[in-house]
Amino acid sequence: MGDCGPAAPRRGRARFTFLRSQGSTTVNRRDRGSNGSAFGSSDRAPCRGGQNDRRETVTAPTPLDSGDTAAAPPEPGKVRLLLLALLPGLAALGAYATIDLSPATFPNLYRLVVVLAVVPAFMLLVRPRTATAVVPRLFMWLAVTWAVWLPVSLFWTVDADIGLRKIGSISYAFAAGLCVLAFSGGSRTGVATLRLGWTVAFLVTGAIAVWELQSGRHLSEGAALGPDTTLIASTFYNPNNYAGFLLTCLPFLVWGGIVARSTLIRVLHAGLVVFWIVLIVATQSRTGFLGALVIGPVAVWWFGRAASLRQRPVAVPVLVLGLAAWIGLSLAAASEPGQRVLGQFTSPFEENDSLRASDQMRVNLTLLGWRLFVSSGLLGRGAGSFELLAGQWQEVDLGGTTMAHNSFAEIAAEFGLPVLLPLFAVIVVLAHVTLRRKAAAAHRAEAFDLRMATGLGLAGFAASGLAASSILASPWWWLLLGQASAQAWLLYRMCPPRGERPTGQGPAGSPWVRVDDQVAGPRPLLVGARRS
Repeated sequence: MGDCGPAAPRRGRARFTFLRSQGSTTVNRRDRGSNGSAFGSSDRAPCRGGQNDRRETVTAPTPLDSGDTAAAPPEPGKVRLLLLALLPGLAALGAYATIDLSPATFPNLYRLVVVLAVVPAFMLLVRPRTATAVVPRLFMWLAVTWAVWLPVSLFWTVDADIGLRKIGSISYAFAAGLCVLAFSGGSRTGVATLRLGWTVAFLVTGAIAVWELQSGRHLSEGAALGPDTTLIASTFYNPNNYAGFLLTCLPFLVWGGIVARSTLIRVLHAGLVVFWIVLIVATQSRTGFLGALVIGPVAVWWFGRAASLRQRPVAVPVLVLGLAAWIGLSLAAASEPGQRVLGQFTSPFEENDSLRASDQMRVNLTLLGWRLFVSSGLLGRGAGSFELLAGQWQEVDLGGTTMAHNSFAEIAAEFGLPVLLPLFAVIVVLAHVTLRRKAAAAHRAEAFDLRMATGLGLAGFAASGLAASSILASPWWWLLLGQASAQAWLLYRMCPPRGERPTGQGPAGSPWVRVDDQVAGPRPLLVGARRS
């Protein structure tokens, strides 16, 4: 290179290049040495190459980027986090959310919390920066449609008093989903708190199920259980309803074990999964068995893939989990309640007249729902009309059953397209966000967990709605839809739209995501392998 002489006085030029990345802003700055430039002056003239270029990179943290940055809310406060932790458990208890677990409308802790929280939740969702986000906007569309159309349907329902009571029950239940979506705000902290709340709900209902097995009694002495003391329904009246709830709990148990920061917490979650298997068997529900056969392998694959993205060895944890499952199931089978369940266990897949009659009854009830839907001009026959009309229908034998056993057919028969279309729109958009949004490398592990939890949650929502006897007034069902919406909202914010892929630095750290969870991709999983 040649000699450089004194700088000649001239106007300098500064060139800025801004690169947005998830969690940081990178500024590439080139100062072509000059007097009076924005970055100071150079006391040396350009070298023989022509210019004395100086390049700097300045990195500063920025909020989570995506196509939804305008809707990025602040982290929830302590009161909101407390409500998020309590709502899943209270929703699972439902009518039994009382001091002595006796069913009551008031004083009922769930209804009390919902009455106090629903208005603040609604105000959070109608704020301008939230209302522009696609996920909460669709959920609000669903909520407003229900609030307007359900009372309107009373004008042509069969019995207005019964319809009014049903509208009240559905409204209390639906409010759970509205509250968890609003209070979580699509934030990491809110979603993580909800995951903890579902684990607590699983433990509370599981403790009641263990009491059922030990005492041979049930909270509800309804006909759904009959005299059988080996079946469990916990707070759900019907074993099928409880099995549907258990299927929706498994993703949160697996997810909690994946993101746990200590080996002890992971082992505890493995024990919870073993307990989950015991409860599924004790329900003796085909819904539970078939769901477990489908969701079980998916959960195992999720665990392995998540470990791969986090560069964790999986051979030893899988062996430990298998050993824990074998010991736990052996102890459960050797206990007195386990012996009683196994001794009186009847396979739900064994062909018999009762099973065939049950299947035919479900088909006939769904056909009735379809006929009521079509005959009403696709507007529904009004709130509370399905059970009354089912009791009067003489064309086929319903076995004395008037509950729809298909919540989507029940919605269509009573409320028609004005309610069915917004519900399906929410489900379709959540599925689209879950399947189509792609995360940057720094968010890949976290986004994968969100995608799996949301997809399995939607599957559980659909399966429960198709199999449970009547679930429209069950708070946990609508809370699950609100939870899936909160997760999809976070995923939407985390993953920018196509054509806006971030480059450069990763996001600022999150208290809920380990630094080693934010990695570029998998590597070979060897026992005892070190992280590079």
